[in-house]
Amino acid sequence: MTDPASPAAPDAPLQFERAEFTEPRATPQCKACERSITDTYFEVNGHLLCPSCRDTVAASLTGGSKSGRFFRALAFGTGAAAAGALLYFGVSAATGYNIGLIAVAVGWMVGTAVRKGSEGRGGTFYQLLAVGLTYLSICASLAPDVYEGMSAPDTEVAAPAPEAAAAGDTAVPVEEEMPVVVRVIASAIFSLAAPFIVGFNSPLSLAIYGFALWEAWRRNTRAVLNIAGPFQLAPAAAAQEPSEEGAAREQSVG
Repeated sequence: MTDPASPAAPDAPLQFERAEFTEPRATPQCKACERSITDTYFEVNGHLLCPSCRDTVAASLTGGSKSGRFFRALAFGTGAAAAGALLYFGVSAATGYNIGLIAVAVGWMVGTAVRKGSEGRGGTFYQLLAVGLTYLSICASLAPDVYEGMSAPDTEVAAPAPEAAAAGDTAVPVEEEMPVVVRVIASAIFSLAAPFIVGFNSPLSLAIYGFALWEAWRRNTRAVLNIAGPFQLAPAAAAQEPSEEGAAREQSVG
């Protein structure tokens, strides 16, 4: 006879009277508030959200002041563009090289700032705003080089020398510097074409500038919510504890 206390043979048939769990099942949590989900939940863009957070997320993409979002996006984006231009020019001045990859960081900075100002909504309007501010930031970083290139005196006017004037000769050339105000205005205008001028001499730099603009555009893609639900979560007790009926049947078998 087999001893009832002896362990079951390795090839003993499986029993399906009750479920046995080696580890307790983890309780799902809301992605936003990180609280445990006990009954009802939603799936928003692949993330689990509780009903309260689902309503908050849905409300964030509706209503509000359009003009307020625009001015915030403009202010945040302008600040990021100015900081990016200073960063770009500072690195170029310190190293003596025009490191085009910094333009990609500028595109990321401006795109992120504009999206924050738009309250994360994005859209074509904010994409164009981010691209425009990124381009102006790149132009501003190249403006000092343009100004320096225009600072050399290149205008000659005829002025009589004392000896030549007595002889009636007035063909003595004298160099005259371009006024500062004129140089500043001209530099600002020509700086708008500077990225293309640089890109004409260095196609790789032009490609990097294009990628920077794309990064600013990409970060302001219109936000879309895919909401599914509500779903009902199965009670945890039913999954972790044996049923009363199964327990009673086990006692009767024993």
